[in-house]
Amino acid sequence: MFHQTDVRTLQPGLTPFPTDVFAHDQPWLADHLLPLIAIDLGLLRPELAGRVATLLCPIEPYEGCLGDGTEAHHTPFTSSNWLAFELDADNRLRFLGNEGYFQRAPQNRDALPVDEDLRAHAADMQDSHARARAHFQQYGMLVSGMDVDDDERQQQAYLGNLGGPFWYGNWTGYTRIPSAFVIEDLAGTTQRGTLHFRNSSDHLPDDGIRITRDGEPFFHVADVAAYNWCANGADAILMFYEPRSRTVLFTFDWS
Repeated sequence: MFHQTDVRTLQPGLTPFPTDVFAHDQPWLADHLLPLIAIDLGLLRPELAGRVATLLCPIEPYEGCLGDGTEAHHTPFTSSNWLAFELDADNRLRFLGNEGYFQRAPQNRDALPVDEDLRAHAADMQDSHARARAHFQQYGMLVSGMDVDDDERQQQAYLGNLGGPFWYGNWTGYTRIPSAFVIEDLAGTTQRGTLHFRNSSDHLPDDGIRITRDGEPFFHVADVAAYNWCANGADAILMFYEPRSRTVLFTFDWS
């Protein structure tokens, strides 16, 4: 199994700040999601060479989880803290939901008006992403968009993990996975009084975590802290892939 941690050196197949990553009939995705780094899946599985999935950072949430408050627009492929895409033949991501999933979508202006805190947060995320991109284009180094003018700015890792196994964390049970998918914790729990304790998963592959769509398993592609790139965000953006359906699945760990 290919596994690289703390990725600070780019190799062929890793492209920071990619462009033209969304399905052309879903241009509004660019209003809600920031492209971080394109990853050729052949780095992890040679038979998938040429399939390129892009790690995305959502602009929302300011508080809570992505998708909170927009339940009326959720689909079998979206829920709070989870969203999925199909990777098309041109390596563009097609959202398997609708724009109303995002709080700032036009569909939500009456039912869920955008407050000033969320508006300011969105502006900070977009501006910091643009500043980090400009710094990378000039210097070839990733620096958090909040630190580009700091004399003591430090290089950030492009990825915390590239490949490697699943890992158990808050994300596994923080919210319910969309109904199109199944997540299992094969470690199980032991009850002691009224409390349940997770059993050791040291002997299990993928830390005991398994995610499937129609019985087909996902594998872990990559994860990174959002604030390596942008002003704020999750402690880990996690991206998974299921080859048969070409599904790219995202969730977020808040430690």
